[in-house]
Amino acid sequence: MGDVSFSISADEGLRKIDAWRDALCMAFGPIEVGLNSSDDFSGFVHAYRRGQLQFNEICYRGQTLERTSKNLAAFDQEYFTFGRPVAGPLVFEQKGHNVIVEAGSLVLLNQTSPYRASTNSCYHAFSISIPKTMLQQRAPHIGSFYRLEGADKSSRGQLLINFAKYLSEGITAWTDAEMIALREQLLDLIILLMVDNKDGRLPSDDSTVRTAHRERALAYIKYNHRNPDLTPKMIAAACGISVGYLNKIFHAADLRVEHLLFMHRLETCKALLTDSAYQGLSVQQIAYKSGFNHPSHFSRLFKEKYGVSPSEFRLAPNATR
Repeated sequence: MGDVSFSISADEGLRKIDAWRDALCMAFGPIEVGLNSSDDFSGFVHAYRRGQLQFNEICYRGQTLERTSKNLAAFDQEYFTFGRPVAGPLVFEQKGHNVIVEAGSLVLLNQTSPYRASTNSCYHAFSISIPKTMLQQRAPHIGSFYRLEGADKSSRGQLLINFAKYLSEGITAWTDAEMIALREQLLDLIILLMVDNKDGRLPSDDSTVRTAHRERALAYIKYNHRNPDLTPKMIAAACGISVGYLNKIFHAADLRVEHLLFMHRLETCKALLTDSAYQGLSVQQIAYKSGFNHPSHFSRLFKEKYGVSPSEFRLAPNATR
């Protein structure tokens, strides 16, 4: 996936269908395009990548988009799109369920799960592509599809719509540090306002009390991970539970406390290494600022996660920003 801008008009639809399919694949990964109407086959797509998020605008009519099991083999990671339709409707089908997506709703969709989306009228939406791992840090058992109907008429929907618009419209102006902070707030709002545990079902032995304790611990780690003295013992104490219980409730969600702490620190390091405001700091100083006490341990974890050393990543001309 990556930056792309492409349009196709109704009078050239059939002649440019292959180019249209290629543009959609560039923006969203491998996908199939089918004709509903050869007379009114048109659309446009714009996508812009910033860091780990991709901001999209898509409009199309007279066609069906389908992501098949065969398409999924080409993806190296799972991702979701958080979408804001402004024109519709769209008939969406996934796992045997049909849903009508209307303008004014909000949708959170696992794009790396088979689905079909079909419209004859004009479907127009703004969306943000998000790695699944980012959402799982907040909701370990996230489901594949969520919809907030009438979002444009509800206070919680308006909060999320306005924040997403605010973030998208200033996408080229935010500094790297601002982008990270705004991204984290967006993800928090999506989970808070859209994800329902009834749909993203938790294991039957995972009680409400355990879930509440784990969510509190996840939030504490997220907002305090740059503290180099932060330990599982401190996290447990801050949440009013024992270390053993902390480990138990994380294990129930296939998480490990120290691993999650290191992942947050690595994400911060990665962002600071490409932030012009921190160019004067050494890699070691950035590691300390992100919460690592031991530079060698940091370097080893960084290379394991990103495939290059911190210094190599910083010097690479195409380092992800």
